[in-house]
Amino acid sequence: MPPRSSMSLRERQLRSALAQLLHTQPLLCGSLVRMARSCGKPRCKCSRGQKHLCLCVSVRMGGRQRLLYVPRPLEEFVSAAVGNYRTSRRLMQSLSDMCLQDFLQRKQGGAR
Repeated sequence: MPPRSSMSLRERQLRSALAQLLHTQPLLCGSLVRMARSCGKPRCKCSRGQKHLCLCVSVRMGGRQRLLYVPRPLEEFVSAAVGNYRTSRRLMQSLSDMCLQDFLQRKQGGAR
């Protein structure tokens, strides 16, 4: 890897933002799903059509897709962790695009 001084300002900023995110924030690879469910109690409002709203997170566990219920006290944490993961993916994609452009320029120039 080249020294930081030879990197563009944009590349240094992307790498710095990615490192900060990876080292300080929780990451969760998954998708948030809002669900409307019935509890099954005959006198509950959900039996008349007003279903209970809940948040679930869809994740891969053991090679299979799982839908996990997120308790209300953890909704903010899980939502932030999923958002952080998506942000990290965008940052890595931007870095990859920059490296690809660098590779293509070197290839055109005949550098080995």
